[in-house]
Amino acid sequence: MSQYANCIIYSEDMDFPANRPIPWVAKLDDLPIFQCSYSIHWNMPFAEPPEPPAPGQRIVGHPPHLHKENEIMFLIGGDPEHPFDLGAEVEICIGPEMERFVITRSCCIRIPGGTPHGFYHINRCERPWLFVEVQEANPKTEKFLWEYLTPEEKASIPERAMAFWQDVGF
Repeated sequence: MSQYANCIIYSEDMDFPANRPIPWVAKLDDLPIFQCSYSIHWNMPFAEPPEPPAPGQRIVGHPPHLHKENEIMFLIGGDPEHPFDLGAEVEICIGPEMERFVITRSCCIRIPGGTPHGFYHINRCERPWLFVEVQEANPKTEKFLWEYLTPEEKASIPERAMAFWQDVGF
């Protein structure tokens, strides 16, 4: 066996969470050969666009949370003819005041450790694009900030998602 065989990990050999409908490419948490936690997945066009929120309401998406370590997210458009056009509209809120950003271009988002962020939600998706997440620690940490949600917002989260979104490392 090669001394470098552990440098290559094939997607089909990874143990992806069963309750995730997103097509994963890689999820490299808790592997001792890595110093960071990585996940990569495709986002595909919607069969039906999501219902827009009522005025004054927020769509929860990935609930507000924080990590002890820095997090870097890459949103990468999948059209080689127009690489800077994400082909989607993604909403993310950052900071204790949940400042809202709407992303439509390929970008990198850096969230400093301890910074609340969330309400990550895909509003529109016209073509495939990649999401790459790097957390600068292994194992990954995550603490959900349920107090940032109204009772109605918390009730809108599907039960299978609530089972997935649990505090880790806090």
